Amino acid sequence: MVWTIAFTRIKLLLQSPWSWAGLVIPVLLLGFLDLSVEKTANATKIPVVIVDEDTSEYSKTVIERVSKNPAIAVRIVNQDKARNEIETQKAAIGFLIPEGFMEHIQENDEDELVTMWLSTSTLSHGLVREIFASEVKRLSSNSYGANTVLKTYGKSEKLDGKEQAAVWKDAWAYSDKHWNPVPLMTVDYKVGATKEKAVASEDSSASIYVPGMLVLLMLFSFLWNSWPIKDRDSGMRSRVPYSVGRFSLYWGGNALGVLILQVELLILLIGFGLWKDELVLNASTIVALLGYVLFLNALSLLFAYFVHSNRTWQAVTLFVVLATSLLSGTFFPSDELSSFLEKAAQWTPQYWIISALNQETLMIAWVFVGISIILYGLSTIKAGDSA
Repeated sequence: MVWTIAFTRIKLLLQSPWSWAGLVIPVLLLGFLDLSVEKTANATKIPVVIVDEDTSEYSKTVIERVSKNPAIAVRIVNQDKARNEIETQKAAIGFLIPEGFMEHIQENDEDELVTMWLSTSTLSHGLVREIFASEVKRLSSNSYGANTVLKTYGKSEKLDGKEQAAVWKDAWAYSDKHWNPVPLMTVDYKVGATKEKAVASEDSSASIYVPGMLVLLMLFSFLWNSWPIKDRDSGMRSRVPYSVGRFSLYWGGNALGVLILQVELLILLIGFGLWKDELVLNASTIVALLGYVLFLNALSLLFAYFVHSNRTWQAVTLFVVLATSLLSGTFFPSDELSSFLEKAAQWTPQYWIISALNQETLMIAWVFVGISIILYGLSTIKAGDSA
């Protein structure tokens, strides 16, 4: 009986072509927003040109690491084109890596090693210079450490050429590993606030995929769970206990139908994330997202019991979706808000699902499931009493 009611609810929700499009439109909308944010992020990056005359392993490593910084757009050009783009202000900053760059680094000779060209209109040269210099310094400090080890240990042990090369390489690798995940000394600058512990943020390009997915899942959960209001207006709710025999079958069957649609939407959104390579799919991620969907279904169903008109339901839906999404810190860091709002953000479902995805833990997912069972029970009891 429950499955019959569930499939009937799905048919009612998808009885028109526009309703079927509702399963595809969220994915298309998310793709459009993701593309727009990506283009905006790329347009706001600092344009940097690099001339690599050394073309060595070290110069390529520096360029590769600098290019990964989300604030910089790097292009490799020749010297004439680099000067031209700096003069015409098409690029903000240019760097010239001269021939012999790798040899000078290995010999710890850093004086006037890299030439920097500045555009007259740039204000960000300090930031880019520090980013570039830090990568050069990383290689230089590794080489300095390897040279020091070789001078002390290598001479005392009287190693031959092959053994010296092996010791130097091992010492270099040992020094380099201390830069991951962050250097030994990291400064976290805050304006008007202090932190006891600096938190390293991931260097990733701007993406709206995860926040957008969470918003769409919540939005459609509330939209699809408007059926209790419509059934109350049509008189269906008052006739259910006599026609079905048990109100819980009617309530649970309809909730199951909406949950099936939510899972189908989740699958489509996950597929989009995998296609865009913006989602790492594993067991903890799947369980966390399913727990989040189950919680949204139970929450929206409980809210629907207290609302008595479609117009009010639309206002409630808009308020809950916008308030929790903006407050949770999924679109911008919650620590940029006041201390009160930052604490309030920790009570939003988006905050918890983001924590579950980042930590890859199942604990939060089971918390979602447990709370959902309680909410289902409350909504079923309350709605049954008033039927």
